[in-house]
Amino acid sequence: MLLSAKPSDFGLSPTPALPRVWAAMLELRFKDTIASLVAVAEGSTSLYLSTGGGVIGGGEHEAVRNENRKFLELIEKTLEMFVPIDAPLPVLEGSVAFAVLTYDGLRGARDREERMVKQQSPLWPAYYLGQEVITALRLTAEKPSGA
Repeated sequence: MLLSAKPSDFGLSPTPALPRVWAAMLELRFKDTIASLVAVAEGSTSLYLSTGGGVIGGGEHEAVRNENRKFLELIEKTLEMFVPIDAPLPVLEGSVAFAVLTYDGLRGARDREERMVKQQSPLWPAYYLGQEVITALRLTAEKPSGA
């Protein structure tokens, strides 16, 4: 649904920190499962699994919102690495794909996860911060109720 949304659907407009980027997705493939991290500039943060399930509503937690903001601000600063695309790039086995939603359209990039882990890809900082968002989501989801 994010890909068909407009920034105004989230009450978003350009800001000094995010003048071009309003949302981003980081997608990873593990055999037959795709994990999709979704980060929106107003704080919405979720992780979806193609097999069902995931973590939604992470933006309700300050720790997740903070990591979301760092992730989106880095993508904003490195936007030139993401090329204009018409549709999200396929998530190939062993790869990481990004879809970046800007006020001017969709952008994307993809590289092998191995290159990101070894910091050989120019995309590795975005991958790393995306992993930080996923960790914050996981830690939030693991907290017992009322904690």
